[in-house]
Amino acid sequence: MTPEDAELLEPYHQEIGRLALEAADETATRLLVYAEMDADGLTADLFFDDPEHPDDIRYRLCPPMLESIIEAYWDAARQVDPAGEWATMAYVIEDGGFRVELKYPEEIDELPDEDISDRRPVVVASVFGPGLIDYSRPGL
Repeated sequence: MTPEDAELLEPYHQEIGRLALEAADETATRLLVYAEMDADGLTADLFFDDPEHPDDIRYRLCPPMLESIIEAYWDAARQVDPAGEWATMAYVIEDGGFRVELKYPEEIDELPDEDISDRRPVVVASVFGPGLIDYSRPGL
């Protein structure tokens, strides 16, 4: 991807971050937006830490507007580069910055029996380390 292409996608990165921070608890210091795009469409989840309970990881469903921006980002990446059609996205906010890690279909097709229920916990653990995910209030 050229610097010009990256510049075209930067507004999506900024908006994903803004909406993710808006949806998370204001005390969170680390946040993960994990998304997968496949033939069935987009799935996107939000995870963040709870500074009062360091071993807990909070979970939220991504709000519809955040899902829309992620899907628009996927479309824009495909338009910028036809090979840019990612399959998974891990968008991490911590230490005042963010990083975006994309995996492409050929990177995950190596394990044909794998699905989101296998991949998501591995990505969450890579960001937060071992911990308990609190799935009790996904819509808040």
